[in-house]
Amino acid sequence: MTTHWHSHYFMSRQQMREYDRIAMAEVGIAGVVLMENAGRAVAEMAARMAGGDRTRHISIVAGPGNNGGDGFVAARHLLNAGYDVTVHLAVNPERIAGDALPNYQVLRRMGACFEDITRITALIDLKDELRQASVVVDALLGTGISRPVEGQFADIIDIMNDAGVPILAVDVPSGLDADRGVPANTAVRAAETVTFGHYKTGLVLHPGSSLAGRCHVVPIGVPGAVSTQAGINGEVLHGEMMRARLPGRPADAHKGTCGHLLLLAGSLGKSGAAVMAGNGALRVGTGLATIATTSLAQPVIESRCTEIMVEGVMEKVDAAINDRHMKRLEALLDGKRALVVGPGLTTAPGISNLVMRLLQMIAVPAVVDADGLNMLAADPTAAGRITAPLVLTPHPGEMARLSGKTVLEVQADRIQAARSLAEWHKAVVVLKGARTVIAAPDGRIFINPTGNPGMATAGTGDVLAGMIGGFLAQGLSPLDAAIVGTYLHGVAGDVAALRLSRAAMLAGDLLDEIPVILRDWECQRPPTEPTA
Repeated sequence: MTTHWHSHYFMSRQQMREYDRIAMAEVGIAGVVLMENAGRAVAEMAARMAGGDRTRHISIVAGPGNNGGDGFVAARHLLNAGYDVTVHLAVNPERIAGDALPNYQVLRRMGACFEDITRITALIDLKDELRQASVVVDALLGTGISRPVEGQFADIIDIMNDAGVPILAVDVPSGLDADRGVPANTAVRAAETVTFGHYKTGLVLHPGSSLAGRCHVVPIGVPGAVSTQAGINGEVLHGEMMRARLPGRPADAHKGTCGHLLLLAGSLGKSGAAVMAGNGALRVGTGLATIATTSLAQPVIESRCTEIMVEGVMEKVDAAINDRHMKRLEALLDGKRALVVGPGLTTAPGISNLVMRLLQMIAVPAVVDADGLNMLAADPTAAGRITAPLVLTPHPGEMARLSGKTVLEVQADRIQAARSLAEWHKAVVVLKGARTVIAAPDGRIFINPTGNPGMATAGTGDVLAGMIGGFLAQGLSPLDAAIVGTYLHGVAGDVAALRLSRAAMLAGDLLDEIPVILRDWECQRPPTEPTA
């Protein structure tokens, strides 16, 4: 996703309405001025996509409302610049109103070429006409779509997609739900999208981010304070956020000052999860890591770990828990700054009992992952008994179990699913998947743009849990640890995919990429202390 201007924030449909209302009613910016600025930006991008060649033809598909009005403004600027432009009108001219109307009337007086595509018979020729263009501007439907696109508009969208010509979408691809990032039955597949003021939520979620192509955020003259007044609180993660949050190391640092992480992880047959999580923590800078596991898994994990301490806390996962086990865990917790619970544990009764008792007694922040999440899902009252700061890292299946929804329901509105769980558990929630959603208990939402399908392989979630735990142990807040860990995890996956291919990369390959990425970030960050 390519961004022009400085905005990494995104806004919902409701926030968009409030943003526009404040800009016009309180600041006093006329709607026609906002439309002029938006349409000019569309024209500039269309001209760029046409290679600046004024002999090339540009088709603009204009619908009702302000989206069509933006298209009319773009057509005027392109005509004035000498481009050959056709406006394919998908609305009865008598229904054009508001700020779009004067812009339509100006085009008419300029003698612009209009094609009426409101009739079914006109759609027969539309595909051939669009194929003659070098760029198709999608100004058909705007951000207000919430119900399925059907009939004439659905047919026009399908024709645009089938024409084989690069499409420039205005604000959002037509047919895309601007809140949930999913097609409302069908949606335009754009090569590029120009969006105004800030990203729209649907543009930063999957599959909306793919349907939008390269997305360009452009200012339209609205003061920055309006964003705050409109309550915009969603942000796309970016590199500057990471460099500002990386834990520093003083000149006299030693392993104790860099944090000690305890991981309750691994069982016989699932020891690799514990190893991955422990190594993930060390790779992000944790000074010390200790894995607490079953006595049966302990020698297996020890044989694979040279930098991690390994302790046995119970004989096997289904053993009955007694005071001796809890005292052993209490002793292991001494001096630890953070905890990771879940990777490779299983949900056997004994280990489940131990984990739930542990979560209720700790004061340090904890990452709960994998089987730890399944244990929480099995005890809906647990949220009220746990007071430690938590970071929950579910994939969609685990989120479904935690929330009592189906996976389809979770995926249909990932932001709402993550936000609800964060509020319920008063925890930071990292809902993994394409465009991972991070939800804070106060309602803030962050979207991670890094990562790729090659990371859909065993162990990558364990690495992430360890990374977040490692940042917690170094003193980052739960939210900052989730932000930095998730973004870095995705970047490591992207670099590994470039080096190895998406199909061949393994979870362990991410561990090899982390040091190089952190080195680059550290080189771009001011030193912790001034040098002599």
